[in-house]
Amino acid sequence: MQILIVLFSIFATSLLGWFYPDTMGWIALIVFVAMLFVGYQERKKGFRPKGKTYKVIQKIKKKREKIEKDKHKHIGDQLKYIEKSWGYTKEQDNIINKFISTKSYQETYNKLTASILPQIIKLIDNCNERGQKGCKRDVSQRLKALVVVMKDEIKKSSTQKSQNFDIGLEVCDQLLGEKRV
Repeated sequence: MQILIVLFSIFATSLLGWFYPDTMGWIALIVFVAMLFVGYQERKKGFRPKGKTYKVIQKIKKKREKIEKDKHKHIGDQLKYIEKSWGYTKEQDNIINKFISTKSYQETYNKLTASILPQIIKLIDNCNERGQKGCKRDVSQRLKALVVVMKDEIKKSSTQKSQNFDIGLEVCDQLLGEKRV
């Protein structure tokens, strides 16, 4: 269909040129401006494949990003509630912020959000109801244990990232046929 439109436009232009040769300059100017406009529109769009598999991959990618965002928000909300209800020391606050910002909770997410954090929240709520009498030590011990778990997870994730990077370099070197020193 597009070829037919192009052939028809060439035919119409040649007829106009045959009968009205003075209009060819104006036609050329109009076509040049239209080409610039269409070229600008295409450049602005960028690369957008229309294949079915690409669309499926994009849907999966968006779904994973949404799940990741929800996880991040959920664990962040629980930690903010603990901070608001009880508070952290500066060291604990720094470690927790690093834990959240590096997203080191990937492996322990379920354990943290389903078990550990709700138990600490429940303990803090009960302690605050009693006016923090006789339970400060329990809460502080659990928060210290939580921070130790977070430190370990931060270390694990950083070593795992460096190992993945090293493995990626080795694979790349093997593919290129070079040996790594």
